[in-house]
Amino acid sequence: MSTINNDNELTKLDIPHRIDRHLLAGLVRAVDWFDNGLQNVLASRGFKTLHRTQSMIMVHVASGIESPADIAREMGLTRQNVHHMAKSLIAEGLIEQAMDPKDPRRSVYRLSDAALDIRGAALETLGELEAALGERIGFAEVQQLKRLLGRDWGPEVTGHGELETAVSARPRSAG
Repeated sequence: MSTINNDNELTKLDIPHRIDRHLLAGLVRAVDWFDNGLQNVLASRGFKTLHRTQSMIMVHVASGIESPADIAREMGLTRQNVHHMAKSLIAEGLIEQAMDPKDPRRSVYRLSDAALDIRGAALETLGELEAALGERIGFAEVQQLKRLLGRDWGPEVTGHGELETAVSARPRSAG
């Protein structure tokens, strides 16, 4: 498995922060930047802020992932955690819980009509954050990020053997 083993290799990649040695650190930093910016702007506009898990539940529901089980799977949480976090979102009137029309034994979450103002402000803010990021790192880079992150990465890796097989199957670069 190929990893970056020293600072010389890291410098060649033009990565300014040692924490970004792994893609995951950069992705987490990016989520933090967007979510913190979103929460700060919403708070400055008089809306109640959400903590990260609530915010991510809202993002999933807004993206069409309505089943608590599916949200839990996407977020790496238990259904119980999602239900617990969703209770406060329901109490705040941001989402509502309904019976799943396809399976009456299950419930789904939906954005509530009462949350139109905050939804509009959040969507506007996210667009403005993308524009601000474009000003800072380049608009073409932001579009490339959106293309890359929007691609199908395939199923999650389920074990070390599968990972080793995937890594050994890739072409090696000369170097």
